[in-house]
Amino acid sequence: MIHLRIISKCGKNKIMEDKKLLTTQETAQLLGISDGRVRRMILDGIIKAEKFGRSNMIKKSDAEKVKIYGKVGRPKKETAKE
Repeated sequence: MIHLRIISKCGKNKIMEDKKLLTTQETAQLLGISDGRVRRMILDGIIKAEKFGRSNMIKKSDAEKVKIYGKVGRPKKETAKE
């Protein structure tokens, strides 16, 4: 997990905000899916990400909002009962 410290000026006071950012691999571990699936979800707009160089960084709060429904993998075929 990467902690990014952002400093913004508000009058004479400086406000510091910590953002907890995750890589695609860390997000995949958190959600129990592959990092390729995380990248696809970013492209589809399901997960918001910020680009830092070549890496996509995801806020931990955004990653925790995503719900993965159902089981991983292809659904099983239904067999016809006669």
